[in-house]
Amino acid sequence: MQTYIPYQLRVKLKQIDPILDNKWQQQLNAILSATPKELHEKIEERYLKLKNIHWNYLTATFEFHGYIRLQDIPQYTQHPELLQLAKNVQSSFDYLETYQTDFQIADFLETVIHEMNQIELHEPQDIQAQLLLKKAFLYDAALIIRDLDFSVTTNHRNLDQAQIRSFIFEVFMKSEILGNWFAYILPSEYAQQKPSIFQDYFVHELHVRDFEIIDATDYYFIVSSSYDSRVSAYSIRRFLTEENFGVENKFYISGLVLDPKKLDQIDYIENFKQQMTQIIGIQRQMNPHIVELIESLHLYKQEQLLPQMKKVVDIQGFSTDYLVKEHLDCLEKDLCLQVLEPFARGLKQSVQQSDELEFCYLNLKRLMTELLHQFEALSQEPMLQFNPYARGFKYRLIAYLHLLVQRRAQVFVLFEDEYHYQQHLNAVIAPVQKIREHVNAAIEQSRHIQQQIRSLEREIQTNEKAGFFKRLLKKSENNQVKIEKLKKSLIDIQDRCYIGIISIQKQATQQSVYLEAKNLISRIDPKIRHYAFANGENGITRLPLLLQLPEDRHSFNMQNIALALNQEFVLTAKPWSQ
Repeated sequence: MQTYIPYQLRVKLKQIDPILDNKWQQQLNAILSATPKELHEKIEERYLKLKNIHWNYLTATFEFHGYIRLQDIPQYTQHPELLQLAKNVQSSFDYLETYQTDFQIADFLETVIHEMNQIELHEPQDIQAQLLLKKAFLYDAALIIRDLDFSVTTNHRNLDQAQIRSFIFEVFMKSEILGNWFAYILPSEYAQQKPSIFQDYFVHELHVRDFEIIDATDYYFIVSSSYDSRVSAYSIRRFLTEENFGVENKFYISGLVLDPKKLDQIDYIENFKQQMTQIIGIQRQMNPHIVELIESLHLYKQEQLLPQMKKVVDIQGFSTDYLVKEHLDCLEKDLCLQVLEPFARGLKQSVQQSDELEFCYLNLKRLMTELLHQFEALSQEPMLQFNPYARGFKYRLIAYLHLLVQRRAQVFVLFEDEYHYQQHLNAVIAPVQKIREHVNAAIEQSRHIQQQIRSLEREIQTNEKAGFFKRLLKKSENNQVKIEKLKKSLIDIQDRCYIGIISIQKQATQQSVYLEAKNLISRIDPKIRHYAFANGENGITRLPLLLQLPEDRHSFNMQNIALALNQEFVLTAKPWSQ
């Protein structure tokens, strides 16, 4: 009997949204009808109730019992900046109700979301409140936009109001609410899609264009990747915009709508394919060495890495934790040696033009995404579900992808000379090196103070053995005061070390990521926060270094952090083969 909810099912359940999906009940019924009944109660407890979805036994239907509105936010946080923003946004809804065009709505939503995302928070309760504030705003706005009769800007794609509203709700808003859980159809899933256009057309287009396909309620949205890390690929304004170059029918777009109800119309499909060419893709002939390299890496992933990854669930033995760690270490070694290091060499030595950089970027991103999703699917197996090594490996894959996008401009550049390349390498290793030196210095300070404490304690013991008059002369009570002061100094050093690590990470946001703050992982353990730092040559030949810090700084152990950093330093400094 199946007792856990598979990853693919969890993804589908995450997408269900009674505010943003106009057919959420049908979607939910379809999901449950294809799911073993023994999982239904667990699904209701873990997913549906959190969305305030409940089963009505009288009507035999699912019902939605409301959501937390913007006006309710003061009940959930006392953070002054969040409260002030909630108040300001609440008053701005009067403007939203008067907007009459698609671009006005887009600008309103994206401006507010930008303001919310700009607030940098580090306390777990504040981060959760920030996410709650964003969700409340988007839901309140969605209810207003649902009834707005706005005009659609003239466009070559014949976008209509229903399509734009669907994009706003099911792409932009959902991506902001779900973060890393927002789903699109993976290239590896194209073969399983019912419409033949996935197999006959989209598979080929992936070789020349970087795009994602989002399966919305009534449409497929084809969205190209954003070249600017500051602009979301799911931006409404970006989707609406058509870059016109003053020539008739010469324009570029970042997204298209595919209506599944029209797939049997030849003219519609031909027009759609013609418009796909307006999504910027690879224009020039690729260096055959690069093409061969990328194809070989995908082949290795498919024939070696994925089968090896799946074998982790077949591990048997008494020391399961150790065996899982050993297996994942071997998997990581193969990934680095056979995929990431050859990729880095090809990027440095063979790439000669910007289109090849784009080709390399989209393929590495695609390859690592496939690995992550496969491991996500495996991670719910009982053996891996609570395994700390498996969880850490998954977090590092997530961080690698995030940092790949975040550092795109630093990684995917044409090689100039060794000097400039070395500057990129130094920028990657600098944050971890600073933290390592910072922690080691704090440990050395602590060691020196501990020696003083032991020396004073020995003096006290010696005095206690001495005669009465000697004890008076030695003034051992003064030594006790000194010891207390030194112990307080130890706590201060530990606190400064903890704060210093966080400060260094804040200064290195290009080379690192605080996973919980970016909503990249669920807060499974509220007592731990996870930081990931780019690792390896230019941050691409190794999976990131994962640093775990306790929320309570009094639980912070400098020696454990130093051990992890020093081990990673040694491992990174030598080739895998040694």
